[in-house]
Amino acid sequence: MRNNTMWADTHCHLDAKEELNENDIRQAISKGVKRFAIAGVTGCSGESLHLAKTYREIYLMAGIHPLFIHKTDETSMKHIQKIATENPKCIAIGEIGLDYYGKNVNREKQKTVFREQLELAKGLGLSVSIHLRRAFPDFLEIIRNYSGLIVIMHMYSGSLEFAGQLLRVLPDIYFSFGGPAIRANAHKAHKVLKGLPRERILVETDSPDLPPPGMSPPNVPSNLPKIGAGLATILCMKPTEFETLTWKNAKEAFRW
Repeated sequence: MRNNTMWADTHCHLDAKEELNENDIRQAISKGVKRFAIAGVTGCSGESLHLAKTYREIYLMAGIHPLFIHKTDETSMKHIQKIATENPKCIAIGEIGLDYYGKNVNREKQKTVFREQLELAKGLGLSVSIHLRRAFPDFLEIIRNYSGLIVIMHMYSGSLEFAGQLLRVLPDIYFSFGGPAIRANAHKAHKVLKGLPRERILVETDSPDLPPPGMSPPNVPSNLPKIGAGLATILCMKPTEFETLTWKNAKEAFRW
């Protein structure tokens, strides 16, 4: 029987071969996950390129994660630009952003690399997938200068108030949620979900990280319907309604 379910996993790391394999991908597809966006960490991996070429459901991003800028060099941006320009399945620059967690974080270097990648996305007309942790004021100061971009806040962890600030300066912003948001004690995330315009909500796994409650690592992409059903419950929606909503939102966010 054909599965007519259509979920979109807006952020995952299917190229993590140590924890995931192609059987995990095929199982997710059989459960109705019809779009995957593989995020880049140090550019775009060869495995991501292979998977995007092999599976029509899989798309990719290219970008430098803020905690991995030390693993890149002057050729990294050229690599990202080449992928983003030449590969039709590259739908965004990401995951990029700011992360001030931990010691010995080079904040100025992070901001410089972040701005460079925003400029690249602006020049190419691509969406951006944002990683943001403990750097909210600096992020807002930078991103307000890129109001023309489509911005996806990956695994959003900020407050409803900060989301409101972003909505005022970025007309095309989306907020993505995963397994942590459906925990019973995730009160801040529940408040944000209920307070956001529904047309701005996305769902993701971030697999193989952050499995939903009750599931053991690794987080597999076939967990997406479970995560989506949990988010739907928080919003007092039917899972099928939330599936339709987030599919539409993802199409608009990534233009795939």
